[in-house]
Amino acid sequence: MTATRPALVAIGDLHGHLELFERLLERIDREVPDARIVTLGDYIDNGPQIPALLDRLIALQAERPGRFFPILGNHDLALLRALGWPGDVPDRTWYARWSERYWNPGLGTANAYGAHDLASFAAAFPAQHRRFLSDLPWSFDDGEIFCVHAGLDVGPIAPQRAALERKTLPAEPSFMPDALRDKSRATRHDPSWERVVVSSHTHLPGHAIFSAPRRVCLSATSDHGGGLLAVQFPERRCWWTNGGEATEVRFPAASASG
Repeated sequence: MTATRPALVAIGDLHGHLELFERLLERIDREVPDARIVTLGDYIDNGPQIPALLDRLIALQAERPGRFFPILGNHDLALLRALGWPGDVPDRTWYARWSERYWNPGLGTANAYGAHDLASFAAAFPAQHRRFLSDLPWSFDDGEIFCVHAGLDVGPIAPQRAALERKTLPAEPSFMPDALRDKSRATRHDPSWERVVVSSHTHLPGHAIFSAPRRVCLSATSDHGGGLLAVQFPERRCWWTNGGEATEVRFPAASASG
């Protein structure tokens, strides 16, 4: 980090867990009040407070311009694809894929809005929530830290960043961009990267954090009862909460060279 740049804090997958997010935010605001905050995507599905969380994220964007940077996750993109993004005609194939593969039992996003099928969900999902998700960037880059939901491939960052900035979808309509969905990228890193690449998305059994010189991945466990993680840069200081006050913790990180 440069001497004048505020610290950056990245927060893992939220999945409708507003209370966990608030506990982390309280600790961060108390200890690093000028921090820039990046949320790493997956705001919907599998949690109890999806509409309220989206309302809170929208409010934070207005309250903290230049300090709050939410990016898109694969669950968020699946919702948008079900609603027809980048067009506006709802897509039954994507709705079926989303509801069958992305939702924990009883915790689908449609249920959170009182909907039971694609037509009722398309009618019930608020325009401001759809606009928030569709406007989200697919990555965050401040020149030193590069945040993306799932991770990058080895090799130069620039062309991968360009594809994310263009919001490039795979040629196969049912596929997701690898940078947003490929779990094998959780521990993939390249010592030649000119940024530290930061993601969440993937549960890392036995580890809360994967850490390498140019790579950090926060284990994504909020939708499986494992709490919520945040990491501050450049110190790689970590906080965790599972409903109580967020605590600073030192998790054993996966060792890596390079």
